[in-house]
Amino acid sequence: MAQETEDAETAPSTGSLGFAALLGSAEPEGFSRADQAAHQLETAITVGLLRGGERLPSEPELASRLGISTITLRQALASLRSRGIITTKRGRGGGSIVSDGAVRSPEDLVRRLRATSTEELRDLGDVSGAVASASARLAALRADEQDVQRLLSLAEEFRGASDLAALRRTDSRFHIALGVAAQSRRLTSATVQVQGEFAPLLWAPAAHLAHARTAADEHERIVEAIAAGDAERAHALAIVHSERDTEAVVDAHLDLLLTEPADR
Repeated sequence: MAQETEDAETAPSTGSLGFAALLGSAEPEGFSRADQAAHQLETAITVGLLRGGERLPSEPELASRLGISTITLRQALASLRSRGIITTKRGRGGGSIVSDGAVRSPEDLVRRLRATSTEELRDLGDVSGAVASASARLAALRADEQDVQRLLSLAEEFRGASDLAALRRTDSRFHIALGVAAQSRRLTSATVQVQGEFAPLLWAPAAHLAHARTAADEHERIVEAIAAGDAERAHALAIVHSERDTEAVVDAHLDLLLTEPADR
């Protein structure tokens, strides 16, 4: 039975960092189409494209954007609802709304970081770096003034983030904006997918609040290179940034293995 809420909700996201970034993205093999759609929506929530309290588009519109039937969409929404990721309000002005607690708790994310192998973390970091550096290079060649201003705004938003959840969302959205600025739908989609996996692990431990200042400086230098049209510098800076992120998440994983009991 649909869960109901009386909380105020925001309008559906329609900007360039909304569902356009998610369409055409890769989903896990072997999933049903409904499971794939649920995975797409959950990833959008994880990386901050959809936020707590935000109302999804109407079922016909959302089904059209995802390229599925309304029946398949309803199956996907039912799966998300059963896991508490969305709630549904019936009647006039109703719809599906992202739950405030849709993303895993900090404790769950730390446990997930601890359980993820060093090899898998480095692999995720490699993919993140490859996508980010390609996006930054192309963005320096293709971005317009609106793209640059969006990147500057997101870099500023990241610097002002005061908790791990905000850091995760703003960091993900900055990287996704690189794909948008590169004017590459495939790079944007790839960024959404890798950030959906990597960012929750990178910003799981509280110790990474100290890493945020360095990351903020690197974001701004990447944007400066893009604004200057310096493709090689933007590419190189994005590689350094991604390598530093990878080392940070690997170090945090190893620290957890050394300091936490195995049964935690």
